[in-house]
Amino acid sequence: MANKQRYIDVLTRILNDHYNDVKRDCASKERQRYIDGYLIAARALDVFSFDELKKTIDEIHINVFGKTIQERRLSEDGKSDQSDNFLKIPTYVREGISLKDKL
Repeated sequence: MANKQRYIDVLTRILNDHYNDVKRDCASKERQRYIDGYLIAARALDVFSFDELKKTIDEIHINVFGKTIQERRLSEDGKSDQSDNFLKIPTYVREGISLKDKL
C-alpha cells in the first residue's frame, strides 16, 4: 500500500508540472511520453485498475484547470474555431487597410 501511495504522489507531481506547462503552452512531448510510460507500467504491473488511474488523473486535472478534461477540450475547440475563422478574413480587411490607396 505504501508503494501505491508513493506512485500516486509521483504521478500527482508529474501531472501537475505537465498540466501547468500546458496552461503556459510549453508542454513537451518528452514529458507526455514519460507520463504515458509511467501509466502503462502501473497497468502492466497490476498496481492500479484503469478506473483508479482515470479517477486520479481527473482529480489532478480539475485541481489545475478547474474543469474536466472533456470540458477543457471543448472550450479549446471553440477557441481554435474562432481563431481559424478570424484567419479566414484577409489581412487587409482585418487591419482596415484600403487598397484604393495602394493603387
